[in-house]
Amino acid sequence: MKKSTKKDEIMNLKKLFINASILLAGTALAVLIPVKAQAAGLISGGASRELNSSSSTLSETVGSATTRTVTVQITEPSEVIEEEYLNLSIALFSTNPKYCNVRSGPGTEYSIVGRMYDGSVGSIIDEIDTSIADDEDPDDDNDQWIRIRSGAVEGYVLNNFLVTGVNAYNRLEEQTQYYAEILVSQLNVRKEASIDSACLTYVTRGERYRIVMENGTDPRVYLAAREVEAGDEDLEDDGMDWVKIVYAEGKTGYVSADYITITEEYKTAKTIEEIRAEEEAERERNLRATTSSGTASTGNTAPAENLTVAPNLSTDYATISELRMAIVNYGLQFVGNPYILGGQSLAGTDCSGFTCYVFRDFGISIARTPSGQYSSAGRSITLAEAQPGDIICYGSGGCSHVALYIGNGQIVQESNPRRGLEVNSVYFMSNIIAVKNVLD
Repeated sequence: MKKSTKKDEIMNLKKLFINASILLAGTALAVLIPVKAQAAGLISGGASRELNSSSSTLSETVGSATTRTVTVQITEPSEVIEEEYLNLSIALFSTNPKYCNVRSGPGTEYSIVGRMYDGSVGSIIDEIDTSIADDEDPDDDNDQWIRIRSGAVEGYVLNNFLVTGVNAYNRLEEQTQYYAEILVSQLNVRKEASIDSACLTYVTRGERYRIVMENGTDPRVYLAAREVEAGDEDLEDDGMDWVKIVYAEGKTGYVSADYITITEEYKTAKTIEEIRAEEEAERERNLRATTSSGTASTGNTAPAENLTVAPNLSTDYATISELRMAIVNYGLQFVGNPYILGGQSLAGTDCSGFTCYVFRDFGISIARTPSGQYSSAGRSITLAEAQPGDIICYGSGGCSHVALYIGNGQIVQESNPRRGLEVNSVYFMSNIIAVKNVLD
């Protein structure tokens, strides 16, 4: 079997995304030019700008007399997607055990540094072919090792455990997990979604528990829909919303949505240290669930769901404008950090990870993926209405890239593996498909 080369992946991505760009080019131009024409209020001194549709220049008129032309680097969506996702990899397993070892070198003789579990998202750093000269089938892919980075793990896996390029991009939205992070000192886990239901155990501040999806829907969207349907007869009458979590191995229960924040992350590989820490935490949770089960009247469980919630950083500012500038200044301090696809911290992440984690550190929960932020984060506004702290969404036929608007026609963004986190013009890509206000 012929090996898939980097050149093959580039060509496949170009076919997928450039064709989409061509099909949508007329629509994109018709939508984008009016938006840019409305952006006058974003440029100091009353200047107005309009995109020249046949080149990468902007005409800027100050007042009524002076006109000057400046060059702006305009990047096509297909180019951004190609460069940002070309090295994407996802581990997929059809049989148990649903993981593979990540090793310190390209061979089974090297030490194990972590594990890639089913659905783990990562970036390919390098490909190494260890086929020997007298191999009966030198084109056999089984001997090809790939150096990857996933989460905090960097090492080598066999390429037959991974899907890459276009195949990986098409599966990316499926590889997310939702977690409930507890905001109070203790919170009851109940058997059913009701305050009158039996208490199974309790959870504590700072702990995170995997959320059981309702009908495959983002739990934030699900909860919002329930609020709209407040008059539905199926809703509980205790005035509370509930989220189903896995609180111990093989055990599920409900916690009040009022005392948690919902976060979303890509599945990633785990280091040996992370695996051991998670196993220890799981043992403690299983023990707690066993000893506290059925003992709600003995005092071993938390009091009723009316505890004081941890301070929300987003409310610690006198005005929304002050909050917006705090968010922007916080995000700017990370400029220069690397782009790491699937990264789980601001030390290095991807475009949607950057916006997600900046808002998370202000107590604001938004989706982890570009399409999730486009579809469910805040409310849609025009570019003319954009303020510092809003999210700019880019793409063709869907959202493939997001950035944080910082004012004066500029954004801060995780661009791609080559450029990392940087400041750019808001027009760095030719397709702005939405602006999302998540603050007011």
